[in-house]
Amino acid sequence: MEDAVRQLLAVKGVRLAEPSQVSSIPGFMLLGVAERVPEFGEIKGSPVMVWHIPSDLLPVSRAELERWSVDASPGRHWLLSQRELPNYHDSIFPSSSQVVAWGPNKMSIWFGEAILSGDLDVSLPQEEEDAVESGSKLPAANKDEIRLVKSVVNLESWLIQKNLENALTYPVLLEGKLWEVKGEIYSPEGDVEMGKWIIMEDPWSSNLSIFEDREGDNETPQLRVIKPPLSRWKNEEELISKLPAIIDTRRQGESEQSENSVRSIMLEWWRVDVTSVTIRSMEAAFPAWVLSVEGRDDVLLHSINGRTYPLP
Repeated sequence: MEDAVRQLLAVKGVRLAEPSQVSSIPGFMLLGVAERVPEFGEIKGSPVMVWHIPSDLLPVSRAELERWSVDASPGRHWLLSQRELPNYHDSIFPSSSQVVAWGPNKMSIWFGEAILSGDLDVSLPQEEEDAVESGSKLPAANKDEIRLVKSVVNLESWLIQKNLENALTYPVLLEGKLWEVKGEIYSPEGDVEMGKWIIMEDPWSSNLSIFEDREGDNETPQLRVIKPPLSRWKNEEELISKLPAIIDTRRQGESEQSENSVRSIMLEWWRVDVTSVTIRSMEAAFPAWVLSVEGRDDVLLHSINGRTYPLP
């Protein structure tokens, strides 16, 4: 995990230098000293010492944090903790220092957003991949053929709105599908055009829609992929039957000229001829997070529609 923290700090432009004096404080790992850290804003000041608190079974105790406060040199510090911090931890820090402390929830949001945006590329070890249930990694051979749909939901804002700031989260992908549709559309006068559309199928919400992001980034992070129940998928016949509601469109007709004026024809419907349609399916993935709240069952937060779904 330390390597992942260092990698993400580098991506965010935080350059770490070796400290002039090595501090040895049990449970607290000094990663380095940074001249600039975004969490301290643009205000110039002393360098920031960046600390990592690795994962452990128990949360950080008040005594541990008090010992760190005594042993750490005065100045500015950034604590990145994978362990829960004690309540009202800000009151423990000495007044002679400026300290920003992130707990595991803030860390998970930070990592999740970096992974889903493509800033950070991670993969599970092989033995962990084999143990994952109800999901799998994206096949390496077909990775370039899988389209990652851009996230709409801002995780941190969503958690705040739902009063779930203390929820533990980790990023995953939800399996979806894109359909390449080719066929004819015709006007009321019988004019015919060939058309091509990309239809996005979201089996989680049972929704079909036009997919506009045709030139998006195909780089898909190596995350656990969660599959929907098989009954949620539409077959080709069902998909074709629903195409008119998605593809049919209204267009402005050609202008007509009378003796004294020029007027435009009203909007007219151009409709798809479903008997002319050919379709081809492609794999897609929707960013999502698993939300873990104490006392509740874990759920999936869909990053496109902002809804939650039970884990299959």
